[in-house]
Amino acid sequence: MHWRARIRAVGGGPPLGAGVLVDGERVITCAHVVAGHAEVRVALPGAADEEPARVVWTNDDWHEQGDRGDVAVLALDRPVAVAPCALAPLGALRPARGRPAHVLRALGFPEGHERDGTYVTVTTSADRQLHGEWLELDVDRAHLRRIGEGFSGAGVYDPVSGEVVGIVTDADLEGEREGAQGRMLPLDTVRRHWEALDDLLPLGWMEPAPRRELRAVFDGGELAPAAVALAVRQAFPTFLRELPAFRSPWHAVRYVAEDLTGEGRVERLLRELRDHAPAAVAARITAWLRRWQPDEAGHGPAAGAVRTGSLMVRVEPMTKAKSLDLTVCALVDGVPVGRAGPVRVRPQQLRTKVEALLAEQVGAVAAFDWIAEFVVPQGLMDEPFEEWLLREPGAARPRPLRAVPVVVRHTDRLKPLMVCRFTRERWETVRARGETRPKPVACSLTWDYQEFYDWLDGQEQLCALAYAATPVDAWLSAALDIGMPIMLWRRRDCGGRGHEDCAPAAFLDRLTGAVSGLDPDRLPYEVMKLRKEARSPEQGGDGHCGHRLTLFWDDPERSPDPPLAMGNKERG
Repeated sequence: MHWRARIRAVGGGPPLGAGVLVDGERVITCAHVVAGHAEVRVALPGAADEEPARVVWTNDDWHEQGDRGDVAVLALDRPVAVAPCALAPLGALRPARGRPAHVLRALGFPEGHERDGTYVTVTTSADRQLHGEWLELDVDRAHLRRIGEGFSGAGVYDPVSGEVVGIVTDADLEGEREGAQGRMLPLDTVRRHWEALDDLLPLGWMEPAPRRELRAVFDGGELAPAAVALAVRQAFPTFLRELPAFRSPWHAVRYVAEDLTGEGRVERLLRELRDHAPAAVAARITAWLRRWQPDEAGHGPAAGAVRTGSLMVRVEPMTKAKSLDLTVCALVDGVPVGRAGPVRVRPQQLRTKVEALLAEQVGAVAAFDWIAEFVVPQGLMDEPFEEWLLREPGAARPRPLRAVPVVVRHTDRLKPLMVCRFTRERWETVRARGETRPKPVACSLTWDYQEFYDWLDGQEQLCALAYAATPVDAWLSAALDIGMPIMLWRRRDCGGRGHEDCAPAAFLDRLTGAVSGLDPDRLPYEVMKLRKEARSPEQGGDGHCGHRLTLFWDDPERSPDPPLAMGNKERG
């Protein structure tokens, strides 16, 4: 059982507390253990030396020791080859005939045992609940070891099964019974605060894969609690019991699955939630139903329908040390099916790390028609992403990403509401038209940001731009701010005087001629073909319009990796 973790400050010193390795790269502990620390060091005594880790999630409602929600999640900088803990089934601590209390153990790191830790034996049961949050722990007088500093965050486990049932939070450290009584958060409480724990728990009402994907459908928090409660009431009008105060759509799904009965109860709730959800969430619910309930009347995919996938690379600039936060999410029919990261990288490491994470996730989408989407800040939009390499597991050699459609998107587009609305309106225009019709933009123009913005603002029917060379920052910023959904350009500096290297007449004519009549939804696939032709010894060459071609193709209905779009503290 090497999942038991020791947590220490980055600068050293005595352990801050303990933790539990719940998967290959995440550790749960108490929020008060890592309070004031953005980064820590985590060791798995006997299995792994100290590794750097980041605090990626804490409860917004927790402020100090003793508050509800004393939970934090750490993400190791790299996965460890150590088996995570086995989580006990919910209800494992219920009293039973002949066993009113459960004898449990925890490994902590008190003074004198900072390196390897030491054990405490405790007893509790589910009926010893405190404030609907904790379970009270007892240490028998016969035991020499008591609960003290260094045990916070320690996994409480059944020594027979080895399964974790919760984490130690605090103890009574005063009086004659010092350390003989304490409190723990059972798994049921932990998952109430950190819903991602449900991805790891043995829950019998749904298989793990569809359950993980379903939780991800609601990970953006777009549904208000009142709408969730209304959806539950309308889905089950004959259920007269008072409903709990739902904290999230996932809370409602879990409640219906675990507290109600009847075949198809979860699907019934999903259909009702879809009717109350914003368009993006409704689309994700429909995609999930099509993926996991294909025989459901009226909701299965049409015969012969092609399922689509996406590897979405999300890069967020961080202020600290000019680093980047990188996540790669695999989606099938808009539903997340795999995720790697976030990991923090330096700009010069970006390509190497992206290629490694793509290799980890490509198996999730390899069976479908899939697209690579790079959601990046403006400063990275001119990178030759289609020339980066895809290392498929088992393949003899890597292949360039241009083997699949590759598009660029903008991270800031995911935030301002006005820009999303502008983009959506122009997408509706170009889709209704059924043709891309890009407007050529010669780099000899002398407009500044405001002039370029005003030009675009005055032409609401203009939905695509084709630049002769890499657009200057002012033009690109203006186009992004106005909500331009489609842009193409050749990655080449125009060279300034005379613009002799731009060949605007030749290049722009060829490019606009190649894509003007295309359906905008087919554009990524057609640009992929142009890129391949440009590399062909027979058809290509530097003058081909697919040579060094960037496609900005930013459909606001294609949601990013949900955890990074939430705006909350969770980053892992």
